[in-house]
Amino acid sequence: MARPPKSVILVARTHWTVSAVIIAGTGLLHFVFRRVPYLEASNRTYLITGGLALLYLFAGTLVWFGAPFGILLSRLCCLLYLPRPSFGSPLWETMSSPEFKAHFVKTGVRRPETGKSEER
Repeated sequence: MARPPKSVILVARTHWTVSAVIIAGTGLLHFVFRRVPYLEASNRTYLITGGLALLYLFAGTLVWFGAPFGILLSRLCCLLYLPRPSFGSPLWETMSSPEFKAHFVKTGVRRPETGKSEER
């Protein structure tokens, strides 16, 4: 499989980095919460943060492989970045670029029996 364009790599790696930061932050808070007796985190806290980390990991992977649902999930995840305009706006514009959108175009598949191509 060929390496994706730079715009796709930027968006995918950003989502993966956010996922890693969520996991590292959760681990750090778990360590702090164990040491301080009056602080406590419920199982729901870990489920929510783990779910967010998986969401960003999944979004980055879908973007990397050009899955059609990847654009929508990437836009959804990018909403978290928009409150910081210097970070979110360039990424949002990158996802609007023709190079990025072209990565998600459906490709025709040739059927061996007929030799004709059909949409996937």
